[in-house]
Amino acid sequence: MIKGIHHISAFTKSARENHFFYTSVLGLRFVKNTVNQENTAVRHLFYGDYQGNPGTLLTFFELKNVGSAYPENNYFSTVALKIPKGTLSYWESRLTHYSIETTLDQNESSLFFKDPDHFELSLIEVDDVILSENATKHSDIPPTNQIIGIFESFLKVERPEETLSFLTDYLGLSLSNQSHRVQIDQQEIFTSVAPSGKTTSSRMGRGSIDHIAYTVHSSKELEEMYQKAIRMGLPIDHYVERGYFKSLYVKEPNSLRIELAIETPGFILDEPIDTLGTILALPAFLENKRAAIEAQLEDF
Repeated sequence: MIKGIHHISAFTKSARENHFFYTSVLGLRFVKNTVNQENTAVRHLFYGDYQGNPGTLLTFFELKNVGSAYPENNYFSTVALKIPKGTLSYWESRLTHYSIETTLDQNESSLFFKDPDHFELSLIEVDDVILSENATKHSDIPPTNQIIGIFESFLKVERPEETLSFLTDYLGLSLSNQSHRVQIDQQEIFTSVAPSGKTTSSRMGRGSIDHIAYTVHSSKELEEMYQKAIRMGLPIDHYVERGYFKSLYVKEPNSLRIELAIETPGFILDEPIDTLGTILALPAFLENKRAAIEAQLEDF
């Protein structure tokens, strides 16, 4: 039932710095300016391709007082993003221009770097290019060089075999030809699991990933995954209507948070596609609290 990656959500200390990095440096579109629905004093920023398609979305909760992260045991680490073949040198030059340190792995055709919150990212070349209707328009990055979407997420856990069993038995992902790696229906969308080698608890902080979300097609399929989670005795965090999509949150065996989210209605629910991200958008069930929510948020 899993169709792909939906989004990956992390923490940022500064919405302003975060917005500049992902829109101006990486060239992603700011597709939704909203709030954390559990704590509406926290701004929630979404970036992706022009249409805000699942599989391209990186989202961030702004926590102004958040401290540094200490990744020790059981945490999400690097997120790899797809770029067109032959564009690695372009991206290396671009990141250097913005004084961002990079590490090049020529064997893997990938480039490693960190965002302002020390969130670990990499760019990896693939035989693909962004579709013209998905290419962002605000950036000076030509469509032939633009980031296409999410390629891979990496988990570091105490008991990797249990996490792999969760990914295959519950999510139904397939083992790839690389050890400790699964993929989605022969697509170039991967999840890799490695041993953390530590037992000290991690401390979440700026740049930490809160959860990764996988895509299911419909509410019917999400309900089936909810019932399957109950049958398997998985810890369930939330089963909730978000407005833009409906979500189920479960914990995998090493207690990392995994979300399943449906594809529709998406971000055009309350904004036309041409003006996505230009207003503080709130789902219908929060509109009656708009004045109080806006009063809590600082401009950025």
